[in-house]
Amino acid sequence: MTSGETSRQEIMETASLWQARLDSGTADRDEFEAWRAADPRHAAAFARLSGILIQIDRAKKAHPQRRRDTITAAHTRRRFLAAGGGLAAAGIAGAIFLPSLARARVHTGIGDRQRLSPVNGLSLDVNTDSRVSWDIGPSCQVWLERGELAISVAKGAPPCHLNGGKGRLTLIEGTLNARLRGEALDLMVIEGACTLIPERTAIFSDNGTSAPGKALTLTAGHALMATGSATRMRKVNDGDIEFTAGWRQGELILDGQTLGTAVDEYNRYLTRHIIIADPQLASLRLGGRFDTRNPDDFLSALSAGFGIHAVKDANGAIILTK
Repeated sequence: MTSGETSRQEIMETASLWQARLDSGTADRDEFEAWRAADPRHAAAFARLSGILIQIDRAKKAHPQRRRDTITAAHTRRRFLAAGGGLAAAGIAGAIFLPSLARARVHTGIGDRQRLSPVNGLSLDVNTDSRVSWDIGPSCQVWLERGELAISVAKGAPPCHLNGGKGRLTLIEGTLNARLRGEALDLMVIEGACTLIPERTAIFSDNGTSAPGKALTLTAGHALMATGSATRMRKVNDGDIEFTAGWRQGELILDGQTLGTAVDEYNRYLTRHIIIADPQLASLRLGGRFDTRNPDDFLSALSAGFGIHAVKDANGAIILTK
């Protein structure tokens, strides 16, 4: 094998890894675009891979009854993605894009929010520094790729499949706050009631365990943590709900949360972070409503109520000291 052939194989293997990440919603879109634009061979390899997988999907749809002689399209995709180097000789060209690349996307900057309605009956409210994609096809799919959003499905609208990390559920009706925490999807009913179907994993709660795939109605005051191995239900109080949902009004609403928790939350909205210099201050309990984009009132309240001083360092960070 020549060095040129080795190079083409490596490029195709990298293209297959990017496609797998894009399909699963774990890829960094900016990094992918940078890789594809770095070398014309990258774009060509990705287009060839895309064309092959498109043909696999089309063949599968054209022969739905041939179960004995064919395997599922998803399995076929995985085989090709795992053996990406062997695809270099396929010779299928053209700028063809898979559904993952055809998804609509929104990416909010630090301190920004965006509200949108991709289809009648579905509302997405995207929080700071977040990335969300969606596909309104035969079924409605939303991927929380980074950060946080509030998702609402109106009564009578088509259900929406929500994906985040390794968590997945179907929202039939209602409003949920969804936040990605590593590979876990942290969900909270923030108003009214929600009817949903946790998928993939069993649901654990104080009342026992139920199988996945069963419709569940939760009222405000309930939350779920969905992972690849379990979906755990917990109860939350009014203060937790206000703290979680306050960002939709541009507010940080504190009701007994610690200074450490408040600062961590504030820093999601600030390019110049707040730093607690004295670790003992982090456990102070706080209350009040503050503007997420401007911490001046928050800092003034710390000074007046606790004698905590806020000083900017040379880099613009806000240092809290007693």
